[in-house]
Amino acid sequence: MRFRSPNWLFVLCVLASPAVAQDSTITLWTREVLNSSKLNEQRTIYVATPDGYRTGTKRYPVLVILDADDRPQFNLALANTAFLANRGAIPSLIVVGITNGKDRTHDMTPMTGPAHAKDFPTAGGAAAFSNFIVDEVVPLVRAKYRTLPTTILAGHSFGGLVALEVAANRPGAFSGVIAMSPSLWWNDSNLVVAYSDAIAKAAKGERMFVTSGGLEPDIDRTTTRFSQRLDSLKPSLTPFGHQRYPEDSHNMTPAPSLVDGLRFVFEPISVAKLPISMLGPATDSAMAMNAFVESRRRYAMGARSLGLDERFPEMETNQFGYGALQFLKKPAFAVWVFRQNVDAYPESANVYDSLGDGLVAMGDTTAAIAQFRRAVDVGTRTKHPVLEESKRKLKALEESRAKVKGK
Repeated sequence: MRFRSPNWLFVLCVLASPAVAQDSTITLWTREVLNSSKLNEQRTIYVATPDGYRTGTKRYPVLVILDADDRPQFNLALANTAFLANRGAIPSLIVVGITNGKDRTHDMTPMTGPAHAKDFPTAGGAAAFSNFIVDEVVPLVRAKYRTLPTTILAGHSFGGLVALEVAANRPGAFSGVIAMSPSLWWNDSNLVVAYSDAIAKAAKGERMFVTSGGLEPDIDRTTTRFSQRLDSLKPSLTPFGHQRYPEDSHNMTPAPSLVDGLRFVFEPISVAKLPISMLGPATDSAMAMNAFVESRRRYAMGARSLGLDERFPEMETNQFGYGALQFLKKPAFAVWVFRQNVDAYPESANVYDSLGDGLVAMGDTTAAIAQFRRAVDVGTRTKHPVLEESKRKLKALEESRAKVKGK
């Protein structure tokens, strides 16, 4: 079974073979209702799980995104997370959307000073709302769904301000924070200093990504100041990124911001930056093996820093094996690669199907039949999409062997 990947060997392999559907799209969400003691009211969240979640046992990182009432923005978030996962840029995620309550301004703003008191008389609930997210929403999702500890918080505008509020006052509660066009103009922008200083001094940190648009002057100016100050403070526990979109207005920044933010958060496990993605047409089997071994080591180190599964991804290993098989013309090396996947993912039907292909290329029909039988057995139990392909290959090999015996 063949998969897509950015590696040269992988790309050639994909071009030479039909595309295969992948298990990384996101289904419609489930509505969950909480009786919040932090907010003293009933609140609603949406939980969207990756395709295949209901039939599998795998655990997933979590993305918590604010303002889920904005359906176009929330739907775009679901589509973008599915797209990035499908392309191997990030892991598949459980996406949690927090809808707004009776008073969004109250929930998403700190206490206001005299300058804004008349315009925002109900402001001041950000601390309670932050505690609601950290102490009620996240524990509920972890209790009811198969999650990994890795959790990311993303918010836009006032939601971006809340994201920074959490980073400053609940450090380490999230693995990553994405503040999209945060309203740092609040309280005459005094939060620029307060938040950056608190984040820099925190005993725990998270990967932080902050954005602004060139067509939102107040936010662009204060976000740039925040970013420059945080950079100057050089927080050792908070890897930080800032992206400015010169042509974007306030309403448009969520579209590029979430994509870039997720890629930044998961950069430590970016396969595109690993040695296997740097191989070229002159690659030989020794170079390929060294690149694969080093890529697995670096990936494990990055995954460990994010609290993720340290195994090298099945998809990338699988495609690397097909590159070795079809373009390096090294079936023995390809079989070695496929066996690494079998060891790492014994409950995946696909790893046995791929190993069977490698053994066929080596001329070991008996061993290949055993692997295709294993693929059919596991695929039947797990309803893996490779099942029918494995059945076809198994039938062809068994019929061919029967004809040889019959002569």
